[in-house]
Amino acid sequence: MKILMASSECVPYAKSGGLADVVAALSRQLDAFGHDVRILLPKYSFLHLNAHNNVIDKLNVLMGFKEEKLVITENILPESKVTVYFAGHPLFTERSGIYGEDGSHAYRDNYYRFALLSAAAFSLSEKLDWIPDIIHAHDWPAGLVSSYLNEYKKRGSFQNTESVFTIHNTGYLGNFSKHDLHPIGLPWDSVSNIKAHYKDEINFLRSGILNSRAVTTVSPSYAEEIKIAGFGHGLEELLVSKKGSFKGILNGVDYTEWDPENDSLLDINFSEKNLTNKWKLKEELQKKSGLTKGSGIALIGMVGRLVDQKGFRELCWNTTNNNGIGAIEQICSNSDVQIVILGTGEKWIEDELLRLDRKLPNLKLILEFDNSLAHLIEAGSDFFLMPSKYEPCGLNQIYSLKYGSIPIVRATGGLKDTVNNFFQDKENGTGFHIPEMSSESIVKTVNHVLDLWRRNGKSIDIIRQRGMTMEFPWSRYAKEYEKLYMRITTDI
Repeated sequence: MKILMASSECVPYAKSGGLADVVAALSRQLDAFGHDVRILLPKYSFLHLNAHNNVIDKLNVLMGFKEEKLVITENILPESKVTVYFAGHPLFTERSGIYGEDGSHAYRDNYYRFALLSAAAFSLSEKLDWIPDIIHAHDWPAGLVSSYLNEYKKRGSFQNTESVFTIHNTGYLGNFSKHDLHPIGLPWDSVSNIKAHYKDEINFLRSGILNSRAVTTVSPSYAEEIKIAGFGHGLEELLVSKKGSFKGILNGVDYTEWDPENDSLLDINFSEKNLTNKWKLKEELQKKSGLTKGSGIALIGMVGRLVDQKGFRELCWNTTNNNGIGAIEQICSNSDVQIVILGTGEKWIEDELLRLDRKLPNLKLILEFDNSLAHLIEAGSDFFLMPSKYEPCGLNQIYSLKYGSIPIVRATGGLKDTVNNFFQDKENGTGFHIPEMSSESIVKTVNHVLDLWRRNGKSIDIIRQRGMTMEFPWSRYAKEYEKLYMRITTDI
């Protein structure tokens, strides 16, 4: 089967979140199954690709009444036979970020930049004389792929091509003025099933859901949650209307990168059969973070984007009581607890965490993204905290299971699907659930976990060992995509 992935991100080329990991890993696995998989990405300015790899020096892409000229460069996705095409155009090659200047405010013309990427998928396929059976578009930047596909089908081409659209996060909709439709060459009814009104906007995510033959999201629980009024960012009714053509498929994990037995980014390795080196890595993490070394201290790790969705408002403040003291400060009032946080994000969160870092000797904040340090935190922590407001899938909690850093997570989305709550199921528990989204609930849950850690180390050891045997391989979940592709290309 010929499969074209259309995305704004893919590791190791461009990444701002988990989308990049999923596109790469899913493509590799489908390639391993024997499919002809190719990926289309923008050629961003920070990508230093050899000009000798240019395969098309001039690709004409019609955008409304204007024709854009792109240069297409190709590469091979590492550890695979997957061909990656990079769409070169000044809108990508002469801008410093993926979505905005240095990751800050979004570019005003993102509607045109990513519409151009979507439209290029068809011009490229025709130029290569390689017509895909499936175009799999990912998140709002590729949300117009299915709209363009339907327009091509009206003209008699791409008749045997079907579209799949994956929602990675409904919090990012891709909203733009309806007047932006004119330069991208699409009619209103190609992006919306509702009659246009004065203040209406284009919603790239809505368009992808509306027009694609099949829609997926990245965990079964998240698929159910975003159909509930108030949880789907205005897309609930549309998602419900998709019925059987919408489903949640859990993200897998690339265990060639995330395995404590073979992790090349760790100085020493360990397994569930022998945790001696894990405790040595805990001391290394404490030393690198400037924390007091000691096995009798519970070390809680956090890695990720410092954004409101990840629960940092509740971690930093309590708006209901306790004089506004947030969960972090309350947890750190325990003298036998340490917290280390790695990541970057919204300035107000960074500023508040810096204030807490200066105030609390058992809190350490590292405002950067360091992949080696991320691996060390996963390996050296006793517990891993993820109190997300919502979480489409999440990957860090799965890494934490494998590395014996027991996850403490909000009972939402993919977190709920991958971590079994010990407090509710002692025979199968692999971590702990925070039942509500509040500072009080976070603190109460963490304190219950710490009480168990202090009183009953044997139970903690069992939970840790059980979690380390859990696996979520891409070979399992890519099979579900393969079945989906087969169904929609054979159902007439």
